Amino acid sequence: MNKLLLFLLIILELPVSIRVMGQNAPKTKAVQVSGGLNAYAGFYTANGINARNQPTPFGLSGAITLTLPGGISLPFSGVLGNQGTSFRQPFNQFGVSPGYKWATLHAGYRNVSFSPFTLAGHTFLGGGVELNPGLLRVGIVYGRFNKASSSTIIDPNVIPSFKRTGYSVKLGYGKANNYVDLVMLRAKDDTNSIAGVAPSPELNLTPAENLVVGITSRLLIVKHFLVELDAAASSYTRDMLATEIQAEGKNPLVRLFGKMITPRLSSQLTQATQAAVGYQDKWGSLKVQYKRIDPNFQTMGAYYFQSDIESYTVATSLNLLKGKARITGSYGRQFDNLANNKNAGTGRSIGSLMASVNPNPTFGFDISLSNYGLSQKAGLRPLIDTLRIAQNNLSATVNTRYSVLNPELSHIFTFTATHQQLSDLNQTTAAQTENNNQNLNLGYFFVQNQSGFGLNLTLSYTQTSLPVSMPGQENSKVKYYGPTVGTNYAFLKKKITTSANVSYLINKQFGVTGKLLTASANAGYQLSKRQSLNLMLNYLNSNTGIEAEKFNEFRGNIGYGISF
Repeated sequence: MNKLLLFLLIILELPVSIRVMGQNAPKTKAVQVSGGLNAYAGFYTANGINARNQPTPFGLSGAITLTLPGGISLPFSGVLGNQGTSFRQPFNQFGVSPGYKWATLHAGYRNVSFSPFTLAGHTFLGGGVELNPGLLRVGIVYGRFNKASSSTIIDPNVIPSFKRTGYSVKLGYGKANNYVDLVMLRAKDDTNSIAGVAPSPELNLTPAENLVVGITSRLLIVKHFLVELDAAASSYTRDMLATEIQAEGKNPLVRLFGKMITPRLSSQLTQATQAAVGYQDKWGSLKVQYKRIDPNFQTMGAYYFQSDIESYTVATSLNLLKGKARITGSYGRQFDNLANNKNAGTGRSIGSLMASVNPNPTFGFDISLSNYGLSQKAGLRPLIDTLRIAQNNLSATVNTRYSVLNPELSHIFTFTATHQQLSDLNQTTAAQTENNNQNLNLGYFFVQNQSGFGLNLTLSYTQTSLPVSMPGQENSKVKYYGPTVGTNYAFLKKKITTSANVSYLINKQFGVTGKLLTASANAGYQLSKRQSLNLMLNYLNSNTGIEAEKFNEFRGNIGYGISF
């Protein structure tokens, strides 16, 4: 009882600091409280395995949201029970971005995106403003991008890091979907921000600085043509204490921002570009994309980049039969080792094709194909043929649906077939890696429209061919098949809802036959508009075909919930 009182006091406790997630929040006149509490109790038994739950689990859970004047929301949640106690108020950071007409103000903990390769969603503590009067686009933010931290006796695994501050500026022209923006980001570490710890290259603890300038645009030309461009150049210095060097004056970035850059032996100038040209009309669309990100490209305005890649992609779509059929497809190539400094380079090819046909509301089918290829080529060192990676992944899916609909009853039939295959083009390793998988699903769904009674039946079959370790043997086939039956019904003007499902799955592998039976039943009763009761029963019986691995579990739960 004391724990219950403590739980209720904790869940209603106001946090020391709060965080506002919404922008342009509406003003409210008084404090509003909303949420709900749930109490539950149940049972659990198991035979053949160690118990995976308490014999009699019980507890209380709740979620409460306080809405203060001005639209500030404070959500809290907690769990109290014999399986553990927790309390969460994840609002130890405060941030707000109020807006008025064409102006938005940022204050506190915020994450803002100006372009994909400059300021791209990195959380900072500070302030900023975005102004969009007419066609003018202006944005400025300044703050702390990283908090200083050092390992302690309590937590020696913490990786030390310097305090990092920076700012970003955006200046552009246009509307939200038709614009050109110039963006700059400047950030650096404070070498004196970790007390008692000096920079050390040996410990991989060096202060860094970064200057990124870029352009981002989305241009709609002559109604149907779309041009997209995101490009940036980044000067990243990994050690601000490294020896200074003389920069080449011919570089445009050095000429324009030379006073803001201090070139050092640890500095690297890299570029990133992604561009696309597309055409869209009633008949369909065509789009050509290009991306190149230099090795080790970094910006302190983003958390992660996949660098050292170059790719080309073509995508198209066709609308046929007055919108009753649609075909989409794409093909792309991607390469790495752009600097030719790796032992081997990797090439990837990705192709996909999908056709969807819906001649009438009661019948339709989809066909999809995808092919993913991976191959290596020699880099700094020649490739050994027996170790060369060359694989191809093929996937094909056919999905059909047929419906019989009338005011009283609905019958829906579905059939799905999938084939997946991994082909190893290296004959030396093919016997150990090649595999394929086939899956078939046949479904029937019945609904009585007036009463809401529903019934569903699904038959599934899966076969997987796996390689075996012994030479001369055929691939081992693993099979899974069986039915699933389910039903649902509502009583007393839908105040009582019930559902039940039973699944029986047979699996055969390596000469052993196993069986898996699962059954569940659920019932809910709406006591009032804000109160409800629910009951859940679940049974699992697993028989892998090995006597020592047989087990079964049975669990149930009854719960009461109230919302306010």
